[in-house]
Amino acid sequence: MTWDRRLAAARDGTILWSTITQRAYLRVSLCADRTLHYVPGTYGSVPGQIPKARISIDPYGTLGCVGRPQPSSESQSESLAGSNQLTLLERGYPFRAVSLLIQADRRLHDPTYGAHRWWARRPPGLLRSLLLAAALPADVPNLKRFWTAYRSDEPLLAGLHVHDPFIGGGSTLVEAARLGADVSGYDVDPLAVEIVRYELRPAPATAIREAGRHLLEHVRGMCGHLYPTVGQKQPLHYFWLHKVTCPKCRHPGLLYRNLVLARDRGKPGAVVRDHPLTVFCPEDLSIHHLASADRVELRHGGRRWRIADGTFVKNRYWCPDCGEPSTHKELRTGMAPRILVAVEDTAPQQRRVIRKPSAKERDSTQNARRWILANIDDLEQPNASFSDGRNDERPLSYGIEKIAQLFTDRQLATLGAAFHWLQTSDLSPDIRAGLRLALSNSLATNNKLCSYATDYGRLSALFSVRGYSLPSLAVELNPLHPESGRGTLYQCIERVAKAGQTTTRRHVWSVANDKPELRDMKNRASSGPTQVVNASAITAETESSSSVYICIFDPPYFDYIAYNELSEFYSGWTGSSVLAGAPLLPSGDEPSDSFGLELGLSIQGALKRLMPGRP
Repeated sequence: MTWDRRLAAARDGTILWSTITQRAYLRVSLCADRTLHYVPGTYGSVPGQIPKARISIDPYGTLGCVGRPQPSSESQSESLAGSNQLTLLERGYPFRAVSLLIQADRRLHDPTYGAHRWWARRPPGLLRSLLLAAALPADVPNLKRFWTAYRSDEPLLAGLHVHDPFIGGGSTLVEAARLGADVSGYDVDPLAVEIVRYELRPAPATAIREAGRHLLEHVRGMCGHLYPTVGQKQPLHYFWLHKVTCPKCRHPGLLYRNLVLARDRGKPGAVVRDHPLTVFCPEDLSIHHLASADRVELRHGGRRWRIADGTFVKNRYWCPDCGEPSTHKELRTGMAPRILVAVEDTAPQQRRVIRKPSAKERDSTQNARRWILANIDDLEQPNASFSDGRNDERPLSYGIEKIAQLFTDRQLATLGAAFHWLQTSDLSPDIRAGLRLALSNSLATNNKLCSYATDYGRLSALFSVRGYSLPSLAVELNPLHPESGRGTLYQCIERVAKAGQTTTRRHVWSVANDKPELRDMKNRASSGPTQVVNASAITAETESSSSVYICIFDPPYFDYIAYNELSEFYSGWTGSSVLAGAPLLPSGDEPSDSFGLELGLSIQGALKRLMPGRP
């Protein structure tokens, strides 16, 4: 339909056109006075025949839209914005200061959002600012009340209703609840719903820790022998290489990017080591500790190897025998045999050491399969397969078809024992929900696709780069380590326990100093009505009354990442694998039209819930 025909046929409030990409965002709707209302996310023109959005930016770094009726003098007050009143979000939003706050918050950890990983969780400070700006009138003098409200612990939105039709990681609803609002939201992904429900009403920390202690005692009693210790030394990381077979000449060989296992360059936050550089020999897999992090060559057994060289270059395995390149898909690397090349130990009052694995450690990895078969009745196991017709063909392109194939036998044993204990133990619903999130979160750090940040000495979890990336040097974590390690069972339980903390550190804006400053702020668990539903924003039933005061959301991008393909990694263990509707993704012969139509229908459902006259 052409632009002129859409305009002629439109009714009041109709979404005429919308688009969202990683570079641009714009929606055009028809207002009651037959004028057009633009909601842009970049400062540019609309593609095609659609007219340009008019944007006003003042010298003080605030943004406003031109063309909407200005508030009358009678509406000038310091109360919350009423119906048909211009809000601070539409004119005067301090985007420069908010951007600096978000940048300052980047290295701060808000415990509420630490209970479980989500792929696109928006900065909490941004959502707090948007909620307040949407609630305050545009005439707030010098933004003073806005910044006073931002740093306040008072429930400034108490009695008001905030809605998000695409809840994702929950930033909108959590920040709204902290401001005292009643909240509601939808998501087609059951994992998102489970995470946000817990973020809004976490279980008591002491109860989580007590139940977590019993879980760990049970799993260590069953599976501790699979991670043998050497004296007081506790194994923390196991380093693995893939042994692949060249599809051209059938010659087997090791796949590796370089010879480095760990390197100490003195970077802030990195592990301090006795040896600046630790490497392996590709011929006999011996371990070598070198005196300089800048060493170029390894000299061993009368030969020399360049440390930076390997068989995996530019995303291809180059066969040492025939010299031909092969992809992971051709090699089926995900199902190739793996060789344990090194173990990293920790010990009290000592620095970490990387060493050659013992025979007992090699045997324990081989015995895990037999142990699983002997104890299968006391284990939960993922039986699901990865979906076909994927937007991203990984991990199927690695030869991995079933979720269980992403885990070593030791990981299947340990995680299986933990999930079975959770299923069969007598726990209250909130404690069960918290420990379920802890175990679900531990999956990302206990699988075959974890890698190692060699210069920092820590594990890189699956989805650190938002996808099923296959590392050339795979690292297996000891999930039962009592202290160290990123993503052990103990650490994941602690993250869930801390989600209930009553305070968090966050930056607020100092008007006097014109810069961010740190402040301890109260975390307010949701005390009012909450309605977080596993449903599609298009098909979800709407309330008969228009009760929503603010509706702020971040819908999927047009050039998207299919989060449903990532979340099925978790659902294979938790059982919540069925989406409540089709994800909002481009489809068909006209993907932009299909995406815009479904986004418009989603927004139309949100409009029905809004109070009259609210933006």
